[in-house]
Amino acid sequence: MAFRLVSTPALRSTSRMILAQQPMGLVKIHSSVSNHSAIATPKPDRLHGSYHWDIERAASIALVPLIGGQLVYGASPVLDTLLGVVLPIHLHIGWDACITDYFNKRRSVVLNKIMTATLWASTTGVLVGCYQFNTNDIGLTEFISRLWA
Repeated sequence: MAFRLVSTPALRSTSRMILAQQPMGLVKIHSSVSNHSAIATPKPDRLHGSYHWDIERAASIALVPLIGGQLVYGASPVLDTLLGVVLPIHLHIGWDACITDYFNKRRSVVLNKIMTATLWASTTGVLVGCYQFNTNDIGLTEFISRLWA
């Protein structure tokens, strides 16, 4: 009986169709999109790929000895300068990842551009402010120690 079901033409054509199916990655999901030229593939960018990840990890790891060194040695112009550069870079990378995740270029083009421009302007402002604070005032480490006292 089972042999007779397999040999029926309907089951044979169904089994051929199952075997001839494409992998899920190649299946066309949205049938309403017929023009494939409208979908642009981004160009590969090494700075936004593996180097981006390396810079992010290096900034995160560099903050540990910088903060520890300032706790041990106190206020130092060299450590204040390094903290005034590494901390804004670390914050910029983190906020950039948030903007990329929640305000995607494909979904909200204008809002993504506004958020990215605001991020760059605020990062530049923070870097200039840290420089001014370290050179013309008491420095970041002394400021934080006075806040805690």
